[in-house]
Amino acid sequence: MAELTVTSDRRYVEDAFAWARSRALAWVQTNAEAGNLPSYWAGYPSRPMFYSRDVCHQAVGAHLLGLDAENFAMLRHFAGSATAARKWYPLWAFHFDGGIAELDYHDDDHFVREIPAVFDLTWRALEQYSWTGDRRWLDDPDLAAYYRRSVEDFVIAHDSDGDGIPEAPGTGDIFVGSATYNEQDAEHPLIVAGDGIALQYAALTALAELSGDPYQERAERIQQQFLSTWWDESLGRFARGRTSDHGLDFGWGLESTWIVPMTGLSGQGQRNELFLDFIEQQLELSPPKNIEAFSYLPEVFFRHGRDESAWRWLRHLIDSRDDYPEISFTVVHHLVAGLLGLRPDAASASLTIDSHLPDDVGRLTADHVRVGEWDLRIAQEGRHTTHITVHSGPGPLTVTVGPAGSWTLAPGDSARVTTETKDLS
Repeated sequence: MAELTVTSDRRYVEDAFAWARSRALAWVQTNAEAGNLPSYWAGYPSRPMFYSRDVCHQAVGAHLLGLDAENFAMLRHFAGSATAARKWYPLWAFHFDGGIAELDYHDDDHFVREIPAVFDLTWRALEQYSWTGDRRWLDDPDLAAYYRRSVEDFVIAHDSDGDGIPEAPGTGDIFVGSATYNEQDAEHPLIVAGDGIALQYAALTALAELSGDPYQERAERIQQQFLSTWWDESLGRFARGRTSDHGLDFGWGLESTWIVPMTGLSGQGQRNELFLDFIEQQLELSPPKNIEAFSYLPEVFFRHGRDESAWRWLRHLIDSRDDYPEISFTVVHHLVAGLLGLRPDAASASLTIDSHLPDDVGRLTADHVRVGEWDLRIAQEGRHTTHITVHSGPGPLTVTVGPAGSWTLAPGDSARVTTETKDLS
């Protein structure tokens, strides 16, 4: 398989990709020692482990770099760790040989667990199916059982009030269970957090795309419940979570705030725009203390067409040159899938493209992008022209470019598309 490359009219972009690609691949541990799983480092550089939250967020960048075997082995390993004795929580971290990371696990009643991770694993694993079209993501017994249990058995085991949303104990102790990924907020613990609901919604939506109801109905019900009860008109924002007295907390919650629009839970329209305004203001006033938290922000803003904001935070990640593995992997993700606006559906032989190039990037080309078995070259000039070449593939690929419409390309075909015309060659 040919290596992914990125070229641009901005040397800054090319240098950023070269750094991120090299650094991410240096974290691969597949053949580093005998007995290792196909794996890559996903967590603190000081801890030779892979963590569930990190793997979930590094997986798209890993796919683009050809690490599909690693993604499958690690996500499957987490899925297999969710047992009845652990009340369907997956374990938090493993060593590269698949052994449990003792630092985060004492016994089946005392281990690090965060509700968002339960649903994040389902969402991101099914996202890998969208990128690869590999039936193992659906047919593997451990993964298939995990998807169902994450949105059924896990919810039943932790939903004390019967509203379909699992609750955490509200102690702030991650070894007892946290409602949120935001570990900076242990002094004001939540029993339900925005990121937990958002990722539950994302998992249900991903499952609904495969099988429809009842997952679609449940996703819609959760969204409507959120939209109708978590909004404060006077403040112009959604709550970050629910406290132990069942009141809503409308403060700045970092991940518990911004993961809500990242998954689409906050919908579209004026409320969502006001909420995004609040997030942008708070990021300037009270930014997160940990660099890995910033790695979500380009995805948040690309999704809602705030491309200059996405680029601002992507530059922050690039300029940091931070050695935390999540940074290099997500920089690859954002520079390619984010800026080019790629939404794959490999199983249906289709790809949607919608440019998110900021004003100071005139041209961007990613060559040898893998969508299923298709090998693609995707070039964009601003937000007005996209040129696609299908180097190879198992058959025709249907491509949709923004408002220009859809067309079908066979291996060897190319197309140059503007917002007004499309030409096949």
